[in-house]
This record gives sequence, C-alpha cells and structure tokens, in this order.
Amino acid sequence: MKSPSPRRAPLLRRVSRVLFVSTSTTVGGAEKTLFNLATLLDHKAFEVAGVVSLKPEGEYAKRLRAAGIKVETLGAASARPRDAKALAAIISRERPDIVHALMFSAIQVARMAKPQVGTAFKLVTSPRVNYRTRSTLTLAFDRWQKDRDDLLIAECQASADFLIKRQGYAPAKVKVIRNGIETAGWPMSKVDRAKHRLELRLGATDLLVGAVGRLDDQKGFDVLVEAMAALKSFPIKCAVLGEGPARAKLEALVRKHQLEKTVWLLGERADVPSWLSAFDVYALPSRWEGLPNALLEAMALSLPVVASSVDGVPEVIEHEKTGLLVPPERPKALSDSFRRLVTDPALRARLGPAASAVIAEKFTLRRMIGEYEETYRKILSS
Repeated sequence: MKSPSPRRAPLLRRVSRVLFVSTSTTVGGAEKTLFNLATLLDHKAFEVAGVVSLKPEGEYAKRLRAAGIKVETLGAASARPRDAKALAAIISRERPDIVHALMFSAIQVARMAKPQVGTAFKLVTSPRVNYRTRSTLTLAFDRWQKDRDDLLIAECQASADFLIKRQGYAPAKVKVIRNGIETAGWPMSKVDRAKHRLELRLGATDLLVGAVGRLDDQKGFDVLVEAMAALKSFPIKCAVLGEGPARAKLEALVRKHQLEKTVWLLGERADVPSWLSAFDVYALPSRWEGLPNALLEAMALSLPVVASSVDGVPEVIEHEKTGLLVPPERPKALSDSFRRLVTDPALRARLGPAASAVIAEKFTLRRMIGEYEETYRKILSS
C-alpha cells in the first residue's frame, strides 16, 4: 500500500518593510497622513522600518515614538547633498522594500540617495500639495530627478494632472489616492462648543467662522482677515488655529482693520476636534492646495464650508450643494459668502449634512489605508 504524500507546510507570507521619509514631523496635513500610514498599515503584511525626518522633530515625532515607531532626524532646514548621503546610510542599514518619501524636500533627498544605496528598493513619492506655485528652478530640479521614482502618489487629480502635463511625468507612474479621515471618535460636542464660545465671549446670536492651518501665504489667512473687515456690522467672529511665519503680518492686518475683538489668532492647538465643535462655518481661503485634511474633517462634522476653488478642493466640494466655492485672493467673494450664511440659516442647515454625507461615502480613512496597501503590493510585485 502506497503511503500518503506528506502535506506541504503552508507558505508564510513575507512581511514587507516600509521606511518613511518626511520633510517634517510638525502638525500639518501631510504629517498627519504620514502618522496614519505608519500606525495603521496592516502589520501582518507591512512592517514599518522607521520614519526619517529631514527637519528637527515636531509633534508627530513624539506621537510616532509613543506608538512604538522609530524616528530619526537629519536636522536639516532644506534638501542638501549631505542629507542624501546620511539617508542612504539609513536605507542601507534598514534594508526596506519600500522607501516612501512625503513632501518636496524629502522627495528630492530620497531621489538623490537612491543611487548611493547598494540594495534594491522601490521608491514611492507623495508631494502632498500642488507644485504649480513652485519656482522655475525647483521645478527643473524635480524634472531632472523624477525618473528615479517607481511610483508617485498624488493626493488629488489636479496635482496629478499638473505633474503629467507640466512636469512630464509618465501617466503609468502616477496614481491618485485621495486623503481619508476618521472622525468617529470625536463627534460634535455641545460641552466643547459651550466652553470655547464662553472662552471667546461670544453672544448667543454670534456666528463663529473657524479656520485651521499653518500661518503662511499659501493658506490665505490675510484674505480671510480682509473679508472679515467688510463684515463689522454683522454678528460674525473669526478664530484661526495654527502657527507659522505669517503671524506678525496677520497680527498687523488685524490691528489695521481694528478687528482685535472680532478676529483671533489662537495659535497651534492640540484640541482641534474640540474647536471644530465651536465653529458655525469653516473657511479655507487658500491660494493653492492639495486636498486638505482639515477641510475634510470640518465637512465630516457637518460644518458648512466656504473654500477657495483651487487644485483638489473642487474634487470634494460641489458648489452650492456641499459647500460654497469662491475664487482665491478675493476678499469680497469670501465676505459675500459669509454674509449669505449669516442671513440664511436654511442654507447652513442644508450644506452641512450634505458635506458630511460626501465624506462618509468617499473620503474615509479605511478606504485611504486600503488603497495605499494595495498600491504597495502592486509596486512590490512589478
């Protein structure tokens, strides 16, 4: 009698190592996406080899370490050839299967490092913002290095189109994965709303416009202040959460228009979800963008939104249905939209829930993480 053949042991699926390289780990949309990827990837399929930050460590470096992820910093202010050498040494030591670089400077350093590494790896890049406002010199440098990528992941179609049409990227090496957010753990809070409105000494009929972002020219907060200057006779106030190099300029503009009791620059806050509960309207007056997480979070919490119609923003907001779109750098268009929302409660009540429904359908964190995992698998098998 023939003895049965021994069963083959099941093949163990190899875990792929991913090393993230980021320009910074401060509080920002790109850094938040990095944190989500590093902490939420399926650990049965992907092992995070670590996070390398070009710039000195910020808030997300602390959060990554608390989650058990190794963080290193190159201590740089911008991309330098010596940083590429240092990064190449880290890549050679960690031997990742994928190096995923986020934001312009990190991308350029990772590209410079690639030929210096003796082991093979796939280079994935994510600009996280539209490049259309970058200088001619930096765009030329980007074009020179772009072919070292195995894949570029754009956060919106507008960014992908610019790279393909203006920078000459091969369409087959550009993929769009739109941002996703998770707000299940922080719904609107009546307690937080009451606390923050009391803190700002708002009246029962005051409408609070809120904005979140880095204080720099990109975010257009100077346009927001100019818009508020035209609304002094209306029961509307404004709070901006964030920090950055444009603070002094914005403070001077607030003083110029005598808006000290109307517009507040509240600095960087760790409790952004708490503050979103206090807002009645969310403003995104940006000059250029990618697809901002802060916008998605505000919409998810049913806030009516007024936003600049730039780059990836119209990919999430349908004008008059899920928010109001205005041209960038147009204070009057912004103030006119705020005036509409002040005087038309029914419009606010319609736009907010419609915005929330879009986020729940198309911009979830689970969907985003799943798309990144699938993309990593495909690039590794190619």
